Amino acid sequence: MTTPDEQPHERPATGERPGSYGEIAPGVPRYGQYAPEGWVPPSSVNNGQDDAGTSSGLPPVSAYPGFKGGPVPSAPGTHFAAPKLVVIACRFIKTAGALQALSGLLLLMVVFFPAVRATMVDALKTALPSDPAYDSLLADPAMISSLLAFSAVLSLAGAASYFWLASKIRKGAGWARTTALVLACISLLALIQPNVFTIIQVGLGVVAMVILYRSPSKEYFAKKVPGGGPHGY
Repeated sequence: MTTPDEQPHERPATGERPGSYGEIAPGVPRYGQYAPEGWVPPSSVNNGQDDAGTSSGLPPVSAYPGFKGGPVPSAPGTHFAAPKLVVIACRFIKTAGALQALSGLLLLMVVFFPAVRATMVDALKTALPSDPAYDSLLADPAMISSLLAFSAVLSLAGAASYFWLASKIRKGAGWARTTALVLACISLLALIQPNVFTIIQVGLGVVAMVILYRSPSKEYFAKKVPGGGPHGY
């Protein structure tokens, strides 16, 4: 019963209890209810690739670079830090270049110091087989000085090329890596008459090439930037 000042309470709608939630949408279970077996949402998203970004105003996923494994182009002027192994390989190449420069300086000492040149000539006479051609060559000081000077200049030029190639390799120049590989293969011929300097120098070059043609070095050289050219530092 109610008094005249009180409003009668409304009865809940048929099938609803006080405190329950109404129907969200036709065919959608109420909050707290289990969906019946075999129930399928009224609207389903096929996959994230069809309308990815449409609800937020962004372009679809397929519009982004690198989608589905495609290459990701780099912006112009992009530079990458060289991997640690590439830096180590460049140091090996520079060390081999330093040994090459040392051999060139030793040859210059032989040219400009007669006493050292005489000692070297005596050593060559002992090492070389007895032959009139060798004897006539070693007996000509001018010819020996010319050959030594040419060898010294060639050795110093080779040392400079080591350092130059190492700097280009560190910046990611693929042609420099290929050139260094060719030179490393040619340097193996020096092992026909090996000495300590030759073995160390050739060994450093071979180890550097192995490093540069393995991961992560090969991925570093595979990077592309618009316009080409070096992309590392």
